[in-house]
Amino acid sequence: MRKFVEVLLLGGLGFSLACGGSSHSTTGSGGGGTGGNTANVLAVAVDGGPTATQPSGSIYENGLFATATICAPGSTSNCVTVDHLLVDTGSYGLRVLQSELGSLALPTVNAANGSQAYDCVSFVDGAFLWGPVVAATVTLGSETATSVPIQTIATSTANIPTSCSNGGSNQNTQQLLGANGILGVGLEPTDCGGACDPSGGLTAPPSPAYYTCASSGCTPAFVAQANQVTNPVVMFPTDNNGVIVELPTVSGEAATVNGSLIFGIGTESNNKLPGSAKVFTLVCDTFNTTYAGQTFSITNPSNCTGPGSFIDSGSNGLYFPDVNNSIPTCPTNTPVGDLSSFYCPSSQISLSATNADPNNGTSETTSFNVDNAENLFTNSSTSSDAAFAALGGTQPSGAGFDWGLPFFYGRNVYSAIDGQTPPSGAAAAPWWAY
Repeated sequence: MRKFVEVLLLGGLGFSLACGGSSHSTTGSGGGGTGGNTANVLAVAVDGGPTATQPSGSIYENGLFATATICAPGSTSNCVTVDHLLVDTGSYGLRVLQSELGSLALPTVNAANGSQAYDCVSFVDGAFLWGPVVAATVTLGSETATSVPIQTIATSTANIPTSCSNGGSNQNTQQLLGANGILGVGLEPTDCGGACDPSGGLTAPPSPAYYTCASSGCTPAFVAQANQVTNPVVMFPTDNNGVIVELPTVSGEAATVNGSLIFGIGTESNNKLPGSAKVFTLVCDTFNTTYAGQTFSITNPSNCTGPGSFIDSGSNGLYFPDVNNSIPTCPTNTPVGDLSSFYCPSSQISLSATNADPNNGTSETTSFNVDNAENLFTNSSTSSDAAFAALGGTQPSGAGFDWGLPFFYGRNVYSAIDGQTPPSGAAAAPWWAY
C-alpha cells in the first residue's frame, strides 16, 4: 500500500503544505466536459501506478497519473515520453526519476553562485527527493513549455546533505515513489519563490531547499526564481493561469478511473468558471475548514503559522485530526503492512466539514465517508481496485484538513495560480473553486 504524498515546499511568501473491495463502476461526470476543444486537455487516470502489473509490484491507491513528453530545449526529436507522473495540485514543478530519462542529456541550471543547482524536496513523513535541476521542453497533451527548470531525481545516493535526508527515506526509485515522477501543478509558479531568491531579503538560504555541491559536500544556496523548479503550466504560451481536475464520481471502489487535467481557467470554451462554482481566496495558500467543532486555519498570516487546510490531488486520502477521538485507527501490523496512519472504523461512517474563505463569507459544507482502510486494502490485493472514495487517515499534530483525491471524485476542482491573470471578473489568484 501507499501512504499519502503530501509535499512540504517553500512557496511564495512562506511554507506551503505543499491503498480495496469488489470492483464497482464509476458513474456520473465531473461536470463541464471538454466539448469540441481538446488542445488544452491532458488525459489522467487512477490506474494503480507503474508497478501495479509488475510481479513484485503494488497498487498505488488513489494515485492520479499523467504522461509528459520531455525534450532537450530546442529539439523535437531528442525526447523521452514518461508515463505515470503523479498529478499533484499540492506542489509545484516537474520531478522525474533519472532512470526514466535514459540517455536524454539536459542542460544544467545554476544557482545564484554560478554552480549547478540541486533541489531537495521533503515529505511530511520524513521521506525526500534529491537531484539536480536541469532545463527541458515539456509537453503535456498539446501544450508545450520551453526551457522549464525541472528536477531529476538522482539515482545515486552519494553526497546527499544531512539537512536534506534528515534520517528519512530517499524515494528515488519507481518502487519507493510509486510513480515515475511528480507533476506539480499547484497554486504557485515556482517551488520556493522569494524565500530562495537572492533578492528575497534572507541573510542565508533556507534548507532543505536548494544546494550547490563541491568536493567538500553540498551546502544551501540561493536560486533566482527564474531558475527554480517551475510549474510548467505558467510557461505555456496560453492557458497558463491555472488548471481544472475533472474526475467522475466513484461509487465505493473502482479498478480504474479516467479523467482530464484541463489547462487554463476562463481562457477557452471548455474551461470557463461556472457561476455556480464556489471560489475560495486564500491565506498562505490555505483556507479554513471546520470539522467536529474545530476550525483549522492560519493563525499568524505574517509567517504562515497555524493548521491551514488545503485541497491536494497528490494526497491519496482525506487526512484530518480525529478531534473527538472517536474513529479507530488501523493496526500497525497487518497482512498489507503498517496502516496506522489510516482510519479503520468498524463500518463505513458519514461525516461532514465546512470549508470557508478566510477573507470573506464564502463557505460550503461537504459530506464525505470514511471506510475501514484495512478492509479496503486487503480486498484490493485480489480485486485490483485502485480508486477509493472513502479512504481517510490521520493528520500530524499541528496540521490542518487535507482534502485529498477522494474530494476530487465527482466534481471539477479549479486551482488558480498565484500571479497569473485570473478569468474576467474573478478574484486575484491564488484561489480554489469547485
